[in-house]
Amino acid sequence: MKTIAIDLDDTLNDFTETLQRTEFVRDDTYALSEEVFQEYLAKVRRGARNRGDLLSTEFSYFRYKIHQRCYELARPRADGAAFMRWLRQNQWRIVICTYRDLRRTQDGTRAWLRANDIPFDHLFMAGNKVVFCKVWGIEHLVDDDAFNIAYGAQYGVNVYYPAGVRHLAAPANPTPATHGARAFQNFDEIIPWIQG
Repeated sequence: MKTIAIDLDDTLNDFTETLQRTEFVRDDTYALSEEVFQEYLAKVRRGARNRGDLLSTEFSYFRYKIHQRCYELARPRADGAAFMRWLRQNQWRIVICTYRDLRRTQDGTRAWLRANDIPFDHLFMAGNKVVFCKVWGIEHLVDDDAFNIAYGAQYGVNVYYPAGVRHLAAPANPTPATHGARAFQNFDEIIPWIQG
């Protein structure tokens, strides 16, 4: 059976756009002052990560809560959902491969996929998707991460990514001629690439 791995955030959905456009309102569940709430929200929107030796901090928990809300609110790409249904109709095994912490977000992620009529066979969290694909014998990966775009070919993984400004500006992203990944505007462009 043919197998493909596909990312969720900023590939099948509009996560970053949702993060930027959503009006988050502080309430008592955050246990933060308005000033700290706004400071943390600005950091999350800039893509800041937890700094220091602690695995969990006030900021990391806040970031998780904001991301969780974005996972719920993010809109699917219509062409992405249609592509997933095409894969199912053509007997592809579909592996959703995400950086999300599925220990916390598995139920919500599955509910979002069902609500948006996006078929899949497996749902995995993977820190290094290229190696994940290599180990599991998955030849095709649809993902927006610059690392996967840059290094997929070295591991024998064909990477397809939604074209966007952030990929052109990624400092670690070699030119398309050297990394072998293919950019697409619409998911339909991927179909002939994976059929060959």
